[in-house]
Amino acid sequence: MSKRFKLIPSVNYLIKAPAYIFILVFFFPSVLLGVITTFLPEPDMAGSFATDSIVLDLLIAVILAPLIETLLFQSLIIEIICKIIKRPRKNICIALIVSSLAFALNHTYSLSYFIITLGAGIILALAYYLGRYRKESAIILVYIIHALYNLSSSLYNLLSH
Repeated sequence: MSKRFKLIPSVNYLIKAPAYIFILVFFFPSVLLGVITTFLPEPDMAGSFATDSIVLDLLIAVILAPLIETLLFQSLIIEIICKIIKRPRKNICIALIVSSLAFALNHTYSLSYFIITLGAGIILALAYYLGRYRKESAIILVYIIHALYNLSSSLYNLLSH
């Protein structure tokens, strides 16, 4: 483990905690953001993937989208920034901002949705950044968090409409 997190006990705990605790710690704030979206006007989802099959929509939302978004918006961006900027305090801030903005810009259905997904992007980027210091793959951890969030959102949308 890196000395850069030595002064932050909660971060050290997350890095050493069992994977299920790590996942839950980042999943629950995502769910809170999802709850907020239920009070916002329904965004125009033009341009999003939607088919006539509920099963196919769930497969896209729960398996394909989180995998592609995790690889692009967390893994690729954060790894490139960490290779370019060697100083950890600077690279974590820049990595979180760039990764979160890229993630949110991919979800520009409305201004309120953009802001909510910016928050979700920060959560996923932080999970990825900290996951890099764990024995499990950061990609897998963030993918699971994202997939669980999309599953819970999809099930809520199916049951409420």
